[in-house]
Amino acid sequence: MVPAGGINPKVTAMPTIIKTSRGEGIAVVLFKVANPTATILYSHGNAIDCGIMYMSWAELAATMNVDVCGYDYTGYGASTGKPSERNSYADITAVFEFLLAQGLNAEKDIIVYGQSLGSGPSTYLASNYKVRGLCLHSGLMTGIRVIAPDERLCAPANVFYPCDMYPNIRRITKVQCPVLIIHGNMDNVVDVNHGHALYDIIPEEFRYPPYFVEHAGHEDVFEVNPSEYFKRLRTFVRDTEEVHKRASPEMELTEYDFTSPRIALPEIQMQATGSNSIVTSTSTL
Repeated sequence: MVPAGGINPKVTAMPTIIKTSRGEGIAVVLFKVANPTATILYSHGNAIDCGIMYMSWAELAATMNVDVCGYDYTGYGASTGKPSERNSYADITAVFEFLLAQGLNAEKDIIVYGQSLGSGPSTYLASNYKVRGLCLHSGLMTGIRVIAPDERLCAPANVFYPCDMYPNIRRITKVQCPVLIIHGNMDNVVDVNHGHALYDIIPEEFRYPPYFVEHAGHEDVFEVNPSEYFKRLRTFVRDTEEVHKRASPEMELTEYDFTSPRIALPEIQMQATGSNSIVTSTSTL
């Protein structure tokens, strides 16, 4: 473990390469703090890699006192192979198993965070394993609906339904943890309707108050109001901890009040740029 780039002497970084079930080696960086309140398994967006996200993840760990585990999809950054939807599912599963091997309890410790394209593997993981929480930042309903949002019977999303990639809109109904939706109201890459549709279909007992960011697009949710972003995320971390502590056979999650007072946070800005991709598009997912 090494100091995380001078961000904070209390944050250390553990870079490594792990093998996936499909035989690829993917780059992983685990940022650790003393006595973390949670571990965030972060799936980044399209055209980004660990090198670009490194400082942002370290800052996130330092500010929120959480461990952050970021990784590169197959074919991204230092990871081997070629990007594909199937590979991305194997990637996040391998990282999840890597965290469990560190002694973490998935339901108690791991919050899955998917940004844009990363909402696909994140929703896949959370629909197949019980975790502490799921956060979808600029998430998509499905891949085809990003480029062809038409809802008519003969629309591409309906015609190609069986082969549509990242079907989050169907998988999110199987998630068994609180879900936070974060989306810019002026997003012109993944329209805010995706965020609303995902929120509306989340099972009611797991539907956490969403954060639809006024005047924010696809890549500037942080810059528009960093303090509010981190306030929302920290209270989500806190509330999912309370849900886990209070959960019992006699108490359903619907009994927990998600509207308790919130805590203000210092400001942080993050960046999102890069070159590789899984989805072919002129915009960054």
